Amino acid sequence: MMNKKKWQRSPGIKGLLLVLQYILLGGAIFAGLFFLTLEFHGVRLGDSGGDYLDSSMFASDFYNATWNVAHAISSVASYADADLTAAGDDIDRTAGSSDSSTSNTSKVSSGDIRVVDLDEVVNDQEISFTNTSGLAYSLEDLKNWTKKQDYDYNSANGDPIVICHYAKDASDNALGLTYHYYYVDDFLKLIDSGELAFAVNMESYMPQSDDWDTYQESSYEESSNEIAQAIIDEVKDDLQYGSLTEPFSEIRVNSKDGSTLYDYFYSYEGYEPKEHFTPVGADSILDVVNENERWNGHLQDAFNGLYDILSSIDNYNEQMDVLNGYAQGQSNMSYLYVNEDNGQVLTNDSDLEKELNYEKDKNVTFSDSADASANTATDFSMVGSRNSNTGFASGAGTNYYQKLCDILDGMDGFSYVLLQATPDSFSTNLSGLDRHYALPGNHITSTHWKEIMRQVLPEVSDNFIFVTYVNQELPVSDSFTDGKTFFDAYSRYQRPVFLAFLLCFLLLIVSLVWLTAVSGRKSTDEEIHLCFFDRWPTELSAGLVVFAWLLVVALFLQGSTILNLADYQIARLQAADAQGSLLNAYQLLVLIIIGFYTLFWFQIGYLSLVRRIKAKQLWKNSLLRRLLLLIVKVIRYIKRKFYALADFYSRNTVSRLKVTFAFFGYMLIKYFIFGSTKFFFFLSCLADLLLLIYGITKAYHREQITKGLKEISCGNLQYKIPLDRLSGDDKRIAEYINNIGSGLDAAVENSVKNERMKTELITNVSHDLKTPLTSIISYIDLLKRENFTDPKVLEYLDILETKAARLKVLTEDVVEASKASTGNLTLNMTNLDFVEMLHQVIGEFEERFEERQLTMMVHFPDEPSMIRADGQRLWRVLENVFGNVTKYAMESTRVYAEVKNARGQVIFTLKNISAQPLNFAAEELTERFVRGDVSRNTEGSGLGLSIAKSLTELQGGKFQLYLDGDLFKVTITFQAQAEIAEQPEPALPEQPKPEER
Repeated sequence: MMNKKKWQRSPGIKGLLLVLQYILLGGAIFAGLFFLTLEFHGVRLGDSGGDYLDSSMFASDFYNATWNVAHAISSVASYADADLTAAGDDIDRTAGSSDSSTSNTSKVSSGDIRVVDLDEVVNDQEISFTNTSGLAYSLEDLKNWTKKQDYDYNSANGDPIVICHYAKDASDNALGLTYHYYYVDDFLKLIDSGELAFAVNMESYMPQSDDWDTYQESSYEESSNEIAQAIIDEVKDDLQYGSLTEPFSEIRVNSKDGSTLYDYFYSYEGYEPKEHFTPVGADSILDVVNENERWNGHLQDAFNGLYDILSSIDNYNEQMDVLNGYAQGQSNMSYLYVNEDNGQVLTNDSDLEKELNYEKDKNVTFSDSADASANTATDFSMVGSRNSNTGFASGAGTNYYQKLCDILDGMDGFSYVLLQATPDSFSTNLSGLDRHYALPGNHITSTHWKEIMRQVLPEVSDNFIFVTYVNQELPVSDSFTDGKTFFDAYSRYQRPVFLAFLLCFLLLIVSLVWLTAVSGRKSTDEEIHLCFFDRWPTELSAGLVVFAWLLVVALFLQGSTILNLADYQIARLQAADAQGSLLNAYQLLVLIIIGFYTLFWFQIGYLSLVRRIKAKQLWKNSLLRRLLLLIVKVIRYIKRKFYALADFYSRNTVSRLKVTFAFFGYMLIKYFIFGSTKFFFFLSCLADLLLLIYGITKAYHREQITKGLKEISCGNLQYKIPLDRLSGDDKRIAEYINNIGSGLDAAVENSVKNERMKTELITNVSHDLKTPLTSIISYIDLLKRENFTDPKVLEYLDILETKAARLKVLTEDVVEASKASTGNLTLNMTNLDFVEMLHQVIGEFEERFEERQLTMMVHFPDEPSMIRADGQRLWRVLENVFGNVTKYAMESTRVYAEVKNARGQVIFTLKNISAQPLNFAAEELTERFVRGDVSRNTEGSGLGLSIAKSLTELQGGKFQLYLDGDLFKVTITFQAQAEIAEQPEPALPEQPKPEER
């Protein structure tokens, strides 16, 4: 009964599932990327379809803006004027910009008269804004310095400086300092003007000789000669390029009066900015260093301090730009910062500042404030309870934190966050801060708001109040209005695309499970079917899949950041309007292409893995398994060799033991007894020479023995190995080989003699049988002429005639076979056309083919196929071959005859189907008296093919038989001959006429 086809295993269903996986993967990529994009924008799944002001996106935008303002305040407040009465006048505190329309009332001076001492910067001390070390810069100058167009505090683009070391008794060193610093241009001007002069130590540059005694009497000479002048010019060049980095003592610097002022000098190497502004009370920083004991010898520290303060001021300018971006009227978010240590107030809302009316109360201490507000703890998990316990006793002063809470509660339509450092207080009207999410970016909680207070603002003061609040009507166009526009445009899609992603993903998993179940099976049977790829070694298949996937993906993504979701989100963040494109079509297409390519190789690798597991071929077809089997085989091989070696020596063969012990004895003497002495070297060379002579002698003996074996194996049984130059075992082996050759020679001669006697016996017996056989045939013919009428007599005469004729043919065949095998035939070799002879032979056998209903299929070339052979003998060969076909071929079948001319040969092939099973080797059919009919019921003597093979080989041809089942094939090959014009056609032998009864 046929198995019922299972439709779920059909190729069509499998193909449909494979295609469906690509569709589902494309949908999953699109929906997943859309969902993640909204998540990175801050649109949470729970906010889908909600209001922007109640969403996590708004809380995230609010948090980021607050963090930016807090970070800016921490950088700006350090350089703001904290003591409002220090200048003696009311100072304009409009922040940064001179545009009064911004109404930014940040308390930062625009005409700052304070100074920054570099010693406080170098020692990382609190800036006191006073000149304590003698090296200080105006804060206003530092601010303007960083605003220069060509300013870059990271580059050392100042003029080169030369450092001169005072001589011990220098007259101009009244302050007792160690170094004097010059700008190179100023230094060289003093040299050129004669205020300073170089003195060269010529002893270091010139060899000692009588010609230079004058220079040796006075080691230092003025630059009054050409050599000294050349040295000085080279030193000047090095100073101008700042490359004289090592102290140079071969040239001294003298003062105008000729005394040594500096005993060595060198170029300054380090950070060296271009001085756009000068220190307080000096023309340059070098003037201070040259006259100030604190800074003399510490120029590097001074420049490093300058670098640090410039970088801080540069950061101050950047953060001021941030605060200006939140100026009143330019942002929907307002802020207020109160430093309760010094009474400093920074805000962009002048109305709130006036309403708060903050004044530092010096009678209120932190401990009083902490005790008084102990009951103001806020439950951050409950929105609206921020002021539930506000019983603050302010007998000693005003509780500005509570006052701000009351003010903010009275402001409708604002979202705010209020923080106080001491005591730790937090209040807000934002919703959802107690919710926790798993995805990145969903972690804006009350704890993170407090991090602003703990990490950023304490850099200024540990006692402050900080509040930020957003107008919920969003009247100003800023980042909040952009966020609301984006939220309103896309938030409603968040839940649908998430569900679409889940649906596509689940269907993809279902299709994968389905393909896993039906992989390797057909709808018609229960067998596991493997494809060609499944038959590859497991590791090779896996490596191909991984390599093909990884190579293309790596090349595709080289130098690209399309999979960097962070960069992708930043690039698409904050769409300009609701009609803006959320997804980049090119990047989406690239991701889908990569996904499809990945799925393609995953399907190949995974489904192949499934089929291998089902067919139990995963480990069986593994390279690791083959390697382990190879290791096992190697171990077994080594084990067998070890046992063979042990068996080899267990026989106690004297020659083996002698060689082994001689080798180890030689090694012992060579490396362990004599060591590395000279006597050892001599003995070692002598022993090596003896070994060389011995090896050459053994090689000669082996060559003689090998030559003898080769001669005997080639048939020269009379060859004898010379024994006069052999000795020992080699001589005995040669004697054994000579004896073997003599024995083989005698055996071969005896065999040839016996074969000759058998052939002569057969020939003689056959010849002796011909005379009585001829008489029997003659008398049978005479009896048939007597005209007997008795049917039985006539039947007996026919039987006698048939058997006598067969006996005659057998006798002739035996004689001919004997002559052919011994070569006792005379051949008349001529050039003849093989194809023409085949046509004649086929014509002779045409009637016999028709009797057995055999169809002759002939494939002969059109051109002549000339060979050199004896026509009469070749006719007998073909007659035997075709006769064999008529006797043993299956009736009603085809017989194929073909002639090919290839590679200088004429090849004749005859093929037929045997009527009897051919259950023996092809070589047996060419032996004498072997017939294809084992029962011997058919005609034939079993000598036809033997005679044909012998006659073919006598004529220089090749006769071969092939058996393939019941197919019988004969191939006769002769060397092709060039056709000779007007060559007489060889006479065909007369064929015996069939005898008539």
